[in-house]
Amino acid sequence: MITDASTLGAKSPHPHPVKMSDAEARTLTFLLPLSEDYPGIARWFVQKVVPGVRQGTRLLLPVERDGAMVGLGIAKKEADECKICTVRVAPTYAGRGIGVRLFDGLLKWLDHDRPHLTVSATKLPQFERIFDYYGFDVTSAHEGLYVPKMTELGYNDPVILPISTSLPLVGTDMSRRGAHQA
Repeated sequence: MITDASTLGAKSPHPHPVKMSDAEARTLTFLLPLSEDYPGIARWFVQKVVPGVRQGTRLLLPVERDGAMVGLGIAKKEADECKICTVRVAPTYAGRGIGVRLFDGLLKWLDHDRPHLTVSATKLPQFERIFDYYGFDVTSAHEGLYVPKMTELGYNDPVILPISTSLPLVGTDMSRRGAHQA
């Protein structure tokens, strides 16, 4: 069965509503009540996650118990970015290892030990232990990234080094000239 995303609160700017599979609709239904502090998460899910899953650049990793979803991880793997987008565990299942299972599965799919991720400063206490376990480092802080006046902490941000023009470039005429002049 295909579900119209607008029936789950996901508004689309496109004139034709995005159609979701049953699994995608169940995933969004699980995600919404656990994400009230991220406005626009339904739109993000419909416009970014669903197409990414269909193209193979995003992963939905659900954990179920007795036929009900109790945990969910979403990751993104593109040429320029490996990111853990979201991890959610139903409150009644917190502290039972589901978060570690999700992180392990996402890291395996990403084939990356230190992907980029962000977490709201208010939610950090829920994640500190798992971030320490994996050796993730805080590398940035952004105010208002997702929620006005809320600080979002970045982990494992990619390091971008400036290119120095004073160093010879290997394999170029400049490096050969520099080597002959030395």
